[in-house]
Amino acid sequence: MLRVFHHYFSARKLTLFLIEGAAIALACVLGAMACARMLAPADGSLALARSMTGLMLLGVTFVPTFQFSLYLMDLYDLRVAAEDRGRGARLLKAAGVTTAVVGLLMLVAPAVLPIQLPPGALLGGAVGALVGTGLVRYSLRAVVGGPSRVLIVGDGLKARALATAIEQGGEDSFHVVAMVDPRRPRAGTQELEPVNVTAERLKADFVVQAADDMRGANWMDALLRCRLDGRRVYEAAGFCERVLRRIPVTHLRTSDFAFADELTVSGARRAAKRVFDILVASTLLLCAAPFLLIVMAAIKLDSKGPLFYRQERTGLNGKSYWLWKFRSMRTDAEKDGAVWARTNDDRVTRVGRFIRKTRIDEIPQVLNILTGDMSFVGPRPERPVFIEQLKQQIPFYALREAVKPGLTGWAQIRYPYGASVEDARNKLEFDLYYVKNGSLFLDMSIIFHTVRHVLLARGAR
Repeated sequence: MLRVFHHYFSARKLTLFLIEGAAIALACVLGAMACARMLAPADGSLALARSMTGLMLLGVTFVPTFQFSLYLMDLYDLRVAAEDRGRGARLLKAAGVTTAVVGLLMLVAPAVLPIQLPPGALLGGAVGALVGTGLVRYSLRAVVGGPSRVLIVGDGLKARALATAIEQGGEDSFHVVAMVDPRRPRAGTQELEPVNVTAERLKADFVVQAADDMRGANWMDALLRCRLDGRRVYEAAGFCERVLRRIPVTHLRTSDFAFADELTVSGARRAAKRVFDILVASTLLLCAAPFLLIVMAAIKLDSKGPLFYRQERTGLNGKSYWLWKFRSMRTDAEKDGAVWARTNDDRVTRVGRFIRKTRIDEIPQVLNILTGDMSFVGPRPERPVFIEQLKQQIPFYALREAVKPGLTGWAQIRYPYGASVEDARNKLEFDLYYVKNGSLFLDMSIIFHTVRHVLLARGAR
């Protein structure tokens, strides 16, 4: 894992992204040149040479467009990429979207820039880009390598929970080779095997300490030997933070946050985040304003009631404020008290179903951002009635209040919509990662990922 401005991200994904980008650019230009040369008249070499600027622009246009389409199809999730390698259905969809978008851009480009593509260049470029991407995807294991082997020291509840988290959130980048308790003899023998010997025998890349009971834990010297042998050694919480980018509450101790330098936020950093919030919120409001008028008219025509809906939420340091949304439910939706939204909730209006799926109902919260009650990125605000319940059932839940709530957040792009205590616990683990590692770099990354969720109507009910 690489770390930039406190945020961890996958070196394997970065490697795939860079190699694939280079392959798309090279194959696109070569394919465009080959196809244009085949369709050119006998004396067309000179014309092809004059078209090199256009061909290069074609390649430069294909790279971000194709890679963004691959991203929309989840093909930078290594597990999905491996599953799609045999069928290629997602890859072909991404290629089709890319060709359509680039074709439209190339039709418009001559009106703005003094370029012109030779006949067949677009077709050749599309085929070339598809072939280049296909070769990279076919060689996926050679490009990103096999999954890292993880040895878990411990075989209790904590160790099993860690193994499950790796299986569900590791994107096939990690493989648990064993869970061992060094205090017990190795199967088939009566001898205790040191952790470093076990790690050597199993060829482990990571060794993770996750024992429930540390009494008699005399393997610290063996863990040090693992580190000196070149293996990466972590406690469970540190491994989850670096690799899974979440902080499980079952592994968390108060001291982990008390001694975390990342939680000390300077005045300059707070000011920079506030300026960022105002700029992004203002831009969103200005760009969406014409469309919002249509939404407001649709809400009025669809059902009786006010355009806007306000709800009490808990913000920074537990302070309550009024959150604004477009009304998406009937006016009597909570006549029996506050409840979480359900799948196919019959309280949602027809227009409300659309604006909830596309997150349009959240846009009025830019007013909360401009007034300082919220940030653009942060843990999603909860209602006080739910907050009190969750604090009693989930340890460290109050730590969410250490930062301002946000319009979008790390938990929103990493975990589906939640409507239960267990969902709240899982989302808290991602929120804690943001509380500890938040930065403008991570904020921009979350906003970028949020665009995909909005376009594909993910994570909303």
